[in-house]
Amino acid sequence: MANDGFWQIEGAESSIKFAVAIEGSPAEGEFPEFEAKIQFDKDKLDLAQVVLTIDLNHIEAFYGDVAANLKKKDWFDVAQFPEARFVSSVFKHLDGDKYQVSGDLTLRDVTRAETLYFTLIQYDAKQATIKGEMVINRLDYGVGQGAWRDLSSVAGQVFLDVTIKATR
Repeated sequence: MANDGFWQIEGAESSIKFAVAIEGSPAEGEFPEFEAKIQFDKDKLDLAQVVLTIDLNHIEAFYGDVAANLKKKDWFDVAQFPEARFVSSVFKHLDGDKYQVSGDLTLRDVTRAETLYFTLIQYDAKQATIKGEMVINRLDYGVGQGAWRDLSSVAGQVFLDVTIKATR
C-alpha cells in the first residue's frame, strides 16, 4: 500500500481548538497548522500509534492580542520552542465508540503524560473521523511565566477540542 497503512489528515475538516478563562471569561482559539502520523485500526489497538506536531508559530484567537501574546517568551516562547508534540503510548477502548489515547505531550521542552478522550464518529476502511477532548494545566508546562503564573487573571486549566478527519 502506498501510504503504508497511515491515515492522511484532511486539513480543511480537522482542527485543534483551545479554550481558557481569562478574567473569568472564555477565550478561544485554534492551532491551524499541525500534522500527524496516524496508524489506527480499532480492532488492533495494540498496534495503533500517533505522532502529532503542532506549529505554534500559527495561532488564531477570537481576541487578536491573545494570539500575539501566546507566542511571546512568557507563554509558548515560540522563538525557542516552535512546536508542541504528542506521542501516543497506549490506545484503549472504553465503551461503544469511545476511546482514549495516552501519551507524552511536550510543550516548552517539558514532557508530561496526558490523555485524549475521543469518540469515533465515522470509521471504515477509507475514512475516519474523531472528536476528542484533552484538559491540561498550563502551569505544568511553564506556560505563563512571571506575573502570568497567577491564576487570578488566566486560569490554569486549558481545554483542547480535537477534530480529525482522515482518509487512506
